[in-house]
Amino acid sequence: MTQVKRRSFLKCGLAGTVATAASLLPMAAHAQSAEAKQNQDYDVIVVGCGCAGMAAAIEAADKGAKVAIFEKMSRPAGNTIFAGGHFNATNTYVQKQQNMKDTLDDFYKDMMIVSQQRGDQALTRQYCEMSGSAIQWLTDTCGIKWKPIVEEVFPGRNRGHVVDGKLKPGGAQLSKQMLDTVKAKKIPVFFESKVISLLNDPALRVTGVRVVDEDGEVTDYAAKGGVILCTGGFHANKEMVCRYMGGDVAWMPIRGSNVLQGENITLTQHLFPKYVNMNQFHAGPIHGPTRANPSTMVNYGILVKNDGTRFLDEVETYVSVAQKMPKIIPENWAFIIIDSQVVDIPTVKTRIDRYKRAKAPIYEGATVAEMAEKAGLPVDTVVNVVKEYNDAVKAGKAATLTPPNTLEKPRLIEKGPFMAFPFQGGMTATFGGPKITAKSEVLNTEDKPIPGLYAAGNAIGGIFYSDYIVGSQLTAAVIWGRIAGEEAAKRANGKA
Repeated sequence: MTQVKRRSFLKCGLAGTVATAASLLPMAAHAQSAEAKQNQDYDVIVVGCGCAGMAAAIEAADKGAKVAIFEKMSRPAGNTIFAGGHFNATNTYVQKQQNMKDTLDDFYKDMMIVSQQRGDQALTRQYCEMSGSAIQWLTDTCGIKWKPIVEEVFPGRNRGHVVDGKLKPGGAQLSKQMLDTVKAKKIPVFFESKVISLLNDPALRVTGVRVVDEDGEVTDYAAKGGVILCTGGFHANKEMVCRYMGGDVAWMPIRGSNVLQGENITLTQHLFPKYVNMNQFHAGPIHGPTRANPSTMVNYGILVKNDGTRFLDEVETYVSVAQKMPKIIPENWAFIIIDSQVVDIPTVKTRIDRYKRAKAPIYEGATVAEMAEKAGLPVDTVVNVVKEYNDAVKAGKAATLTPPNTLEKPRLIEKGPFMAFPFQGGMTATFGGPKITAKSEVLNTEDKPIPGLYAAGNAIGGIFYSDYIVGSQLTAAVIWGRIAGEEAAKRANGKA
């Protein structure tokens, strides 16, 4: 029986990852019933090769631990490579270089407002305090460069740090540079190696993993310090989505990876973890057929249904817009309408470029009527809606519209050419999973840590509820990925 095969990510190529990851399916575990072979021991085992997993592995290795990463796909195929590369952070050197002011208290307040005061208070405070060091660590350790920060509307404000580089989206650039760091530190990454169970002793202390490779061979690996679960959530598992969120949500197109099948739940159930926020999820606008992502462009114009009428307050975050769309609009299609006054704003320009690069439709007209006709919208209705909206904005009465527009500075739609972008509400990631401690330890139903089990990234629950400020998931993945790596390394050395 041969050992699990190690695949080189660089051999596959990151460009191929971005192009093909969305079409990959989870690998079948052909030999789960076969006798398992005992293989090499490690101090720390990381399950999943996304942002959280790589941060955990790098940190554990830097603390002197012998680390391995196991990834079920032939290359990194989680949400990271599909992300825009946006990090939500404060008190960073990037902000200071641009003379931007912010406080931890203001940041914490905004985070809790967006989570409807239901995000875990202690973890949210920890997030705010450690977000700046996450940016610094990515810069110093992985060589990440950042685009200039662009001032956003609430709740983004001046905290959006976007990865800069040749690869698009920014998450692909992030993945490449983190994997380059993993390779430089000689951390083995086992691709096409699906963890089919967590190993534990009779007292439910996690001791390692059972892995099946692409040939159906099963191998047990011991982890002296523990296992770090970085598998992502369950947004691509329609059965789980229906179970926890309802059938209307299950029909949403997927914005991120389609291989995240809920291993954060299926691998941990026998250990009695405390699952929280299981009905909560991250969503975002997406042109499903091409995967063009307009994200925060929803705040730079007006949103109309196929009948030409507005359907939501444009103050809603892009997450909230997408979450509500399937319930308001059964067919889950709408349009973002903007005018030429906003097209040179970096946020908008980037989103327009995304549509053009993906060859997604953009309906443009010298007049509102021409634009509406090209988009197949009722011309008279759209013209009247835009006029009513502009009149209310100029009179300072946008909040009296139905629905209201309560943006501090609503954007007028009056200067041609005008553009309409079709989009859907799409599913990005789930917010539910095992709750963790400040040390990334997974809690059981008695609120006690499960010895030897850590988690980070989208695999965990408790931090986010309802919504979050754009860029929060990648930042949280780095924060608790690093913490998990450090804590597991300490445990391996008998210091935890």
